[in-house]
Amino acid sequence: MIALGVAITLRCDGCITFHVAAAREQGATKEEIAEALGVAISINAGAALVYSTRTLDAFEAAAEC
Repeated sequence: MIALGVAITLRCDGCITFHVAAAREQGATKEEIAEALGVAISINAGAALVYSTRTLDAFEAAAEC
């Protein structure tokens, strides 16, 4: 989850996808992902907010696999 927060803050799409998939494999819930998004937004404001939507998209895509 820490790595996911860092990936969001750094705006790395590939990292977000990887860390979301890993978090799902470990049983992370959408609520836990949302908590990581809140931390990233607190650190990096607007840019993290934009990448938060990408993170939620990646979470949903990982569920389809």
